Amino acid sequence: MNPKIFVSMLLVGAAYYVGAWTGVHQTITPEGIAVLWPPNAILLSAFLVLPYRRWPLIALAAMAAEILADVPVFPLWAAGAFGMVNIFEASLAAVLIRRFVPTPFNFDRLRSGWFFLLFGPLLVSGFAALLGAGVYILLGRADTPYPALWQIWWFGDALGLLLLTPPIVVVWRWLEAGCPGLRWRAAVEAGLLWLVIGALGLKAFTASPPATTELYFTQFWFVPLGILAALRLGVLGAAATVTLIAALAVGNLVRGTHPYISVGPQYAVWLTQEYLTIVAVVSVGLALLLKEISDQREALSKNKRALQIYNEILEARVNERTLALEKSNQALQEANQRLAAIAAIDELTGIPNRRHFREEAQREMSRLGKDGAEATVIMVDLDHFKKINDEYGHEAGDVVLRAITGPLRQSIRPRDLMGRMGGEEFVVLLSGLEKKASARVAERIRAAIEALTVDYRDAQIRLTASFGVAQWDGQGTLDDLVRQADDALYRAKANGRNRVEIVDPSTQSA
Repeated sequence: MNPKIFVSMLLVGAAYYVGAWTGVHQTITPEGIAVLWPPNAILLSAFLVLPYRRWPLIALAAMAAEILADVPVFPLWAAGAFGMVNIFEASLAAVLIRRFVPTPFNFDRLRSGWFFLLFGPLLVSGFAALLGAGVYILLGRADTPYPALWQIWWFGDALGLLLLTPPIVVVWRWLEAGCPGLRWRAAVEAGLLWLVIGALGLKAFTASPPATTELYFTQFWFVPLGILAALRLGVLGAAATVTLIAALAVGNLVRGTHPYISVGPQYAVWLTQEYLTIVAVVSVGLALLLKEISDQREALSKNKRALQIYNEILEARVNERTLALEKSNQALQEANQRLAAIAAIDELTGIPNRRHFREEAQREMSRLGKDGAEATVIMVDLDHFKKINDEYGHEAGDVVLRAITGPLRQSIRPRDLMGRMGGEEFVVLLSGLEKKASARVAERIRAAIEALTVDYRDAQIRLTASFGVAQWDGQGTLDDLVRQADDALYRAKANGRNRVEIVDPSTQSA
């Protein structure tokens, strides 16, 4: 087993056990009501930051930790059922979030926070609670009706995800990046803010005498303090601040005290969960918004500086023109050549783009037609390219597209033409080759792509491609030839991919 996989499995399993043990023993009120459930946040965080191939082992470690934590309190079958429900919840939420948020996932955009809130605490936690409440009913220990059990499970899981997933993911990414931007001033501000919150928490979440009403409003001050954390400490500071507030509230509930006079224990738990949800959404959401605004402002500043540099260069060129017309004309010609090259070359792969290929191919076919020579078009399309983008991210897809140009260049002659038609589709025009020789060229490219291994981060990506080959009859246009090769390409896709299909002359239109 890869040491990294083993270490991640061990760390997640240990953290999950601590979270499950805490949930079972430290977040339960004297009446047996769970305020929040921490381990699912740990598991969801792992699924959000680790590649899919590690998920099975991570899930296995979580199941073992769940059983170890639950067996002293629940029978083995119930502990296993709880583990399956929790793994289902975390994995489904992670799949949905990663489907709509570009990887690598992090809490650095409002889009990330919105889809996390939608698919984690709101939808998937509520769905998983239907199953978890059913396990409690099967245990025969619950005096509470099924709808109330469902709500308790849902709110407990949702609050755990909402409070703990953002700080875990942010710290994880921060450690991966080498702990950048560590500021002692921010650490001092955080310490002072948390001291104030701790002092307020001594009164805010304890019971009040019936005649005393001012403590009803003490909890209000945690909202502006959470906003202050978002303004001064960023996403991580806001998430940590909300976690501290939650720890104070849950700690008092577990001891049987709360500030809600004449309210039953279960309703007190619901009120606290709703209150903490509001504080978390406001604080962390504001921090995400500020982070996005800051990033956009930084990007705007860089663009502005780049524009200033460009203007300075332009001004220098104008001054040069006034001093020497010949020199300025030469500079203008060079600039036009660079612009023409940029317009003709695909920015990502460095090969001719669709428009430039068409211009060169039409010119070449006109020459070949006058000489009575042959020509062939080969259409190339990568197989399952969307799967590469979905599994490894669009950056990996860009690396793959750049890597493909190597086998193409190495398999054709200098006088042959190649270009990128768009997406993962490429085209080659072979001059003066008959059909069988052209098919051999296509097969050589196919084998080279199949043998290619693209290294991306800690993954090795293997590729295949499908090919369509069409021979020019000397009469049709370039569009006709490309369309015939494209039809053959789709036939190669339909026949299993990773193959070369040649246009049958008997099926070509006149």
